[in-house]
Amino acid sequence: MATKKPTAKPQFNANPAFRGFINIPLTEDIKTFIKNKPFSHDVFVQSLTEQSHYGYKFTFSHDDYQHCFQCIGTRQDKEHPDYGILLTGRGSSPEKAFKQWLFMVTEIIGETPWEEMLKPQASGEYDD
Repeated sequence: MATKKPTAKPQFNANPAFRGFINIPLTEDIKTFIKNKPFSHDVFVQSLTEQSHYGYKFTFSHDDYQHCFQCIGTRQDKEHPDYGILLTGRGSSPEKAFKQWLFMVTEIIGETPWEEMLKPQASGEYDD
């Protein structure tokens, strides 16, 4: 007689450093402004390199649910107050997703600590 093996619940590795996502709703006017802003491949590479030197780490992927590319940026330095907080830019290409991320960091967030941006806000749709 075969005995049934107990089924264990799947274990997920929790990231204790993860503190949350920043949600910045973009108006249609802001989305249009970002879309119309020139952003060549050379500017993409230069800006990505520059932001990496400022201590950001980036992950690019395709979001099948939203049908777009996403760029997730966060701080690398564990001692930085924004460590563990993620900001996502989305777009029809990796460059456009980064362009949106960069716009939110430089034009919307500015010098505001990311921790303050974790407060709940109305959800919004992101686009390049």
